[in-house]
Amino acid sequence: MCKIIESEDILKELFNISVGKSASILSEIVNKKIILNVPNLKIIDLNDRNININLHLPKVVYKDMMISSISFQKEIRGKASLIFPANKMRTFINLCTNESFENQVDDMNFTDVDFDIVKEIGNIMLNSVIGEIGNYLEIRLNYTLPKVQVFDKNDFQKDLKSKEFTHLLMLYITFKIDDSELEGAIIINLTLSSINELLAKVKIIENDLYE
Repeated sequence: MCKIIESEDILKELFNISVGKSASILSEIVNKKIILNVPNLKIIDLNDRNININLHLPKVVYKDMMISSISFQKEIRGKASLIFPANKMRTFINLCTNESFENQVDDMNFTDVDFDIVKEIGNIMLNSVIGEIGNYLEIRLNYTLPKVQVFDKNDFQKDLKSKEFTHLLMLYITFKIDDSELEGAIIINLTLSSINELLAKVKIIENDLYE
């Protein structure tokens, strides 16, 4: 158990570094200070019948969600999804585009332009985060283009329980822009061989720390 905790701690720090870099890129694009951090991370084995996945899901998945996702493959294979509560995305989108958001709180009427903005944000964040992790752990990856969807809780949970992926990396994130704070998550679906490869790479870092 101690080894898993140490591996999770190392992964959390690596993700915090990569998320911080993606925040810097976004800050330059929207000309606003953006702060992103990963206060917690969990590794979930979907085949473990003793684990109740509902106890580990971030609060954001109990509402309608706007999700930007990319798939990746080569040395490891999986899917990474950036998740935010859909009813808070209007404020978020308008902050990024410097538009007024009076009387638009919890607006769920998204235009094609809104989806394109979220797709671009997801593309920057997910490619930066996954790419940096790949660089740190010396894992080569190829990516697909991002896809944006709005999910409700039930459809999202069905999507999580894909037969293709056996493990989840659950990153709970906070997103701060101006005086607004948004809670979200990055969920990374991985195959069994991919999670084993990832943890083996982390194990090398862990061993180096104690030499």
